Amino acid sequence: MTVVVNPHIPLSSAVDRDTFLSLVQDVALETQANEPRCLAYCWTKPVAEADHSSDATALVQGLEVYADGNALVVTHRSGTAYKRMREVVASRALLSYPKGGVPTYRPAGGGFLTKPGVAEIVGPDEHFVVLKYTVRAGDAVARALKEERQLAEELEGNEGVFAVFCFVPDGDSGEDEDKGEVSIALFIRLRGVSDYQGAVEESVGRFEERLSREGIEQTMFWEGHGFGFFRQQN
Repeated sequence: MTVVVNPHIPLSSAVDRDTFLSLVQDVALETQANEPRCLAYCWTKPVAEADHSSDATALVQGLEVYADGNALVVTHRSGTAYKRMREVVASRALLSYPKGGVPTYRPAGGGFLTKPGVAEIVGPDEHFVVLKYTVRAGDAVARALKEERQLAEELEGNEGVFAVFCFVPDGDSGEDEDKGEVSIALFIRLRGVSDYQGAVEESVGRFEERLSREGIEQTMFWEGHGFGFFRQQN
């Protein structure tokens, strides 16, 4: 079963953030070269930053997609660059890993990780939007995912949209279950920042209007730029 990792990490400063991302960039290069069952590996920092001072919290967000659990737990975590990253992170105390390990997710709804003709490697001008919604567990989740499939179908024909990918916590994560809620995340890869404005933003707005009828509101909006790859499938 496909496994999704979606880290949202606060670091203590912009310097720590840049150190961490430089290590992760090495991991991305090694992963693309040696791990065909890693389907996507992308890390971003915010487009509009307020973290220029050395004492401000600096955020990064990643999206990693693996064909199955072994591709993540065995193959990816055995990589030389990954081990080096973990060593540096631990020695410099750049970040702490969550108790119980990094939560995982599974694809849901509709969407696509790539389209024919789109470059596998993330370009320097590419733009990423991540939206999250908290939904009451039960039938409301199925209805929200139905609306997401409609949105993905609308966006697939837009030449400036390179990926639309939806995911929810996997069955073992327990995320929000004690509150009777499920977090639905939507990841959009775009050719550039201007490609979100206009038709894409309007489609997302209509999607959110439909969700609002179910009492579902947006809980997170992220705009970022970064590096990585989205593997072309044969």
